[in-house]
Amino acid sequence: MTTLLWLRDDLRVHDHPALSAALQDDGVVVALWIRESGQRDATGEVRGPRPLGAASRWWYHQSLVALSQSLAELGIPLLFAQGDARQILPDLAQRLGASTVRWTRRYAPAARALDVEVKAGLLAAGLAAHSHPGSLLVEPWTLSTTTGGHYTVFTPFHRQASELDVGACLPAPDTPPQATDSAMALPDDLGEGVTRQIDDLDLLDGHPQWWRDTVAQHWSPGEDEALARLDAIEQWLPGYRTSHDLPADHDSTSRLSPHLRTGEVSPRQLLEATNRADVPATDRQAWLRQLYWREFCWHLTFHLDDLSTRPMRPQFEAFPYEPDEERLRSWQQGRTGYDLVDAGMLQLWQTGWMHNRVRMVTASLLTKNLLQPWWLGEQWFWNTLVDADEANNPVSWQWVAGCGADAAPYFRVFNPELQRARFDADGAYTTRWLRDARPRPLTPVVDLKQSRQEALEAYEEVRQRR
Repeated sequence: MTTLLWLRDDLRVHDHPALSAALQDDGVVVALWIRESGQRDATGEVRGPRPLGAASRWWYHQSLVALSQSLAELGIPLLFAQGDARQILPDLAQRLGASTVRWTRRYAPAARALDVEVKAGLLAAGLAAHSHPGSLLVEPWTLSTTTGGHYTVFTPFHRQASELDVGACLPAPDTPPQATDSAMALPDDLGEGVTRQIDDLDLLDGHPQWWRDTVAQHWSPGEDEALARLDAIEQWLPGYRTSHDLPADHDSTSRLSPHLRTGEVSPRQLLEATNRADVPATDRQAWLRQLYWREFCWHLTFHLDDLSTRPMRPQFEAFPYEPDEERLRSWQQGRTGYDLVDAGMLQLWQTGWMHNRVRMVTASLLTKNLLQPWWLGEQWFWNTLVDADEANNPVSWQWVAGCGADAAPYFRVFNPELQRARFDADGAYTTRWLRDARPRPLTPVVDLKQSRQEALEAYEEVRQRR
């Protein structure tokens, strides 16, 4: 008996319910990862996950190379494909003689809709099809407000979600004594779009070599690195409550976000390690709050459509943004004239990552001072962040822009100069990323006081339309 394990955003072997179940099927396991693109059905509705951004594609390539080695030690070959999962999975299962297909659940509406169609197709072909938890601590449909709806405010969501028992982590599977290079037993013809070579997926297309080399100096994708960072939790978590807002402190944050995004580590592993760590309770609570913010973002994403383009607060559909290509480019290229913002954008360009405090400040300047549409910033982050998450990225952008659930009031505008004075008082962060990176001095693209007033007037205009 053969089980086909469809991997998506779960590139690990530890605490992996779908993998564990596949190995318990008492047969051969073959793993598959598909580079998917959003597919539209006859009605024009999108089916499938949001296509990966450029920085994420680089990370997935490296992570899949590492995962293939871990799976090989378990006697599991890892295949790759590009195209529509609805055609690829049943065809490959037939060629492999598989009787069962297993995968880890996805929660975004378009991806979920595709998975429903995939499962129906597999069942119609006479195959068993099973989805498993593993990407979240709490399944979105298990939480509801007192009125039976979904949560739109983080604090009550966090209160209820953090009280739930999420169970214990699953160990890594034991290496079977018969584990060999089982890829040799695969059929020669794997079907259209299926390959043994990850390079055939072209995940690195469009990445200049200098960018790959630069980003690789800052990150090591793969489960081993994720576990090493988690094992060092008692080194970076003490003091987290206050130090995680200081962008110059390299070790003040977990740096686990891209590992969590790709599923190289599970949220349950993070929760278990945090609760086990000998650290001050205030630091533990501050870090876990970040983990549950991710859960909240996925809770919203499960219940709402098109968060990357549609504001959660409908009145913001009419917000009078003033699209301006030059203003947008100055922001993207770190040429706004505000040091903290420009340093953040240059850190992003060179490393594929930006400190969270700086993310909020840069997003606020773009949407409220420059009056550029929030979704343009969200798209830029989606393409340039190695941790670009289909839920966290748009929900966080909407939070800053003031149009999302649990949003900060629109009149809360982050002043980049005050933020720099408070969180980078000695200039260590801005100096590091601005040195030799732009001509100095640079004239600010906008007056903070005047642009803040214009933003408030625009907000008042929207408010009166309610």
